[in-house]
Amino acid sequence: MSDDSEPSDGVSVSMSLSGEYNEVMSKLRIDTTGADILEPLLADAEAVLEAVEQLDGGTRSVVAEQVTDESSLSGDADAVVTLLQVLERYELVHLDGNTWKPGARLRE
Repeated sequence: MSDDSEPSDGVSVSMSLSGEYNEVMSKLRIDTTGADILEPLLADAEAVLEAVEQLDGGTRSVVAEQVTDESSLSGDADAVVTLLQVLERYELVHLDGNTWKPGARLRE
């Protein structure tokens, strides 16, 4: 856009990269290390939520037994409760007496 022309609504950007292939590709690569770090946590949360949903509620030990062997929480009732307490903050589960049940957000 020159100084004496009207501003335009469109935006145009151009870029040129030159160099060795690996060097150029490293500049274009998207860093996903943050997402990769959370993957085991998200997998455990999903396993616990699936267990609570399949059981339609259960005590901590029943939920822990239901969690798949692929989860790092498998059979660890204390770790399951810790994660259930976090999930409760997001209304994904709720504690009714000593039974963990699907929360309001899971029932939507």
